[in-house]
Amino acid sequence: MVRLLKVVLGCSLILGWAASAFAGPQPMEEIARRIRPTGGISPLYGLNADIQILAEFGVASWYDCPIKPEPIVHKGLKIKDFIYPVAHKTLPFGTLVKAINPANGRKILCRVIDRGPFIAGRIIDLDAHGAKALGIGGIGKIVLKIFRLTPTQFARTP
Repeated sequence: MVRLLKVVLGCSLILGWAASAFAGPQPMEEIARRIRPTGGISPLYGLNADIQILAEFGVASWYDCPIKPEPIVHKGLKIKDFIYPVAHKTLPFGTLVKAINPANGRKILCRVIDRGPFIAGRIIDLDAHGAKALGIGGIGKIVLKIFRLTPTQFARTP
């Protein structure tokens, strides 16, 4: 019992430190500087000035969202996928987010449609379909790659 309590307290301290150290979305350039302070920053993140790429690390949960995932179909590129609805505390509605489960490597594309989660320590609420696609049953650690677009980017056609 004492050993279990030490493990639980150790995990909660680590999660609390991680949440406070990375509170809120961080620009990819800043993360690259932390990882490689002496080396140059990859030009990959500066290719399109209209898109700002951010990252956020933390815990996700899921809720029963009444809105179904929107399908994406592109016959020329043979793409058939979904954009899943999510809830985030601060990101503007309509923001595209790539959610990555580091435990199994699964990735999904999401769109912010709601506010939440309202539980401390959690960064995003997935819908039930998105949680199943990521392999999360309850709560789980995830990495968010956030694509913040300018309003003119929404008006462009590919």
